[in-house]
Amino acid sequence: MNETPGATLDSPELTPAAYVRTLVYAGLLGIPVAFAAVLFQTASHELMDLVWDRVPDWFGWSEPAGWYVLLVPAVGGALVALACRLPGHGGHAALDGLSLGDVRAVDLGSILLAALLTLGAGLVLGPEAPLVALGVGLGALAVGLLRVDATESRLLVLAGAFAAIAALFGGPLVAAFLLLEMVAKSGMVSARVIGHALLPGFVAAGTGALVWTGIAGWPGLHKEGLDLPVLPAYDTVEIGDLAWCAGLALAVAIVVVAARHAAFRVAVPSRARPELALVVAGLLVGVVAVAFRLVADRPVDLVLFSGQTEIPALVAESSAGVLLLVVLAKGCAYALSLGSGFRGGPVFPAIALGTALAAAAADILPGLDVTPAVATGIAAAVAAGLQAPFTAAVLGTLLVGTAAPDVAPFTVLAAAIGVLAAIALPDPARSGVAEG
Repeated sequence: MNETPGATLDSPELTPAAYVRTLVYAGLLGIPVAFAAVLFQTASHELMDLVWDRVPDWFGWSEPAGWYVLLVPAVGGALVALACRLPGHGGHAALDGLSLGDVRAVDLGSILLAALLTLGAGLVLGPEAPLVALGVGLGALAVGLLRVDATESRLLVLAGAFAAIAALFGGPLVAAFLLLEMVAKSGMVSARVIGHALLPGFVAAGTGALVWTGIAGWPGLHKEGLDLPVLPAYDTVEIGDLAWCAGLALAVAIVVVAARHAAFRVAVPSRARPELALVVAGLLVGVVAVAFRLVADRPVDLVLFSGQTEIPALVAESSAGVLLLVVLAKGCAYALSLGSGFRGGPVFPAIALGTALAAAAADILPGLDVTPAVATGIAAAVAAGLQAPFTAAVLGTLLVGTAAPDVAPFTVLAAAIGVLAAIALPDPARSGVAEG
């Protein structure tokens, strides 16, 4: 997660009346932010459907031709390079993680366009970073329309980010942990007032949830979120599963951290000629996807994209060999997308890698149940990628549905192992690799 510049908020410095007013503003802000977040996700889904489903259908292909799979990500790289020349420069690079840094309303066009082009071209990044930027930018826009002081402004900007990320992770609970860890790590809010500082955001996320859950007779807006297929019931914790999952968590964490390290290696030469780097990296992602299809006889979808919609296919895959090839190919494509300057988030591809490795482990290791394995894979991937253990454990637990109480020990263990692995393998940004 990216450190956030700016002054530390040491106290709310608000009268009770002003704080209540801020909560009301935040509740109202949550609705348009969630609406905009759902529209962004819908637009990215429609663009991917157009490029990867409808256009091949027009050509009469049962699956995209090899040359097309090579061409689209490369063209996407050229278009992203153009979008990054607009005001805002497409926002921060995906390798910088998630950020609560300032976003001007004028920058949103470039940020969202670059992210839409990245996602639509099939690059291996997620929508979470542009959604956080969207929430921060709309929060800043709302602040400009209201007569509020500096403290209220900061709280409302945080509320905007809260509402946007909640639209992605299915509700305010996961968003609460993620924003809590982001804010705590950034140092922008003093620990003694962090609860008061995040409450407006929690309210915004709650009201924003009405946009996709619906209210009264209105069914709400459809959104593309992170969902698992129905997993087998898991009624009691088995000691053998705990042992297997500890090793699985370490393996997932190493894969995710290794992909990030490889991305920093890609980033070093990319800075010399960023436009060329985007095109070449896009072409290489296409090469990896085509090679995977030739070897595994599976669709390129398992390698391309953020991975959130392919998770059911990964869990259902019956061949451990194919799943391990997914980890190898998607890990390479992820590193290329992450390090070359494409715009998007690092979380969802890491989750897909963790899910694929978990499904393979459940197939290979004797007695390992797929339900705790998948929960472990998700938690370890998020913890290793973001160093956000509480978010990782909560997300991995909630996604398994009714098995949540019994998999909680697995996700907590996996989150701890994921964070420890990330600490043990120093971030290249701090070890000098990023600067060459």
